[in-house]
Amino acid sequence: MTMLVARDENIKSTTVYVGYLILKVLKRSKERKITIFDAVEAIRGERGIIHYRQLMFALLFLYSTNVIDFVEPYIYRKEND
Repeated sequence: MTMLVARDENIKSTTVYVGYLILKVLKRSKERKITIFDAVEAIRGERGIIHYRQLMFALLFLYSTNVIDFVEPYIYRKEND
């Protein structure tokens, strides 16, 4: 069994938490889409999130779990089936 978060890892720097922040911004968006710049702005103020790498891994995590999709230049939240 693979764990998404290690016990000694700062929760606010994990892929799952950064993905949560991105989804929070998507939920507030009236059009259900945001740009990569919106995502960066959303996580910029969070403590412990300073590297673009964390954002990229979070986006890959959300995409691989079929939660978001990309249509240039936007990130879309997929509808529940």
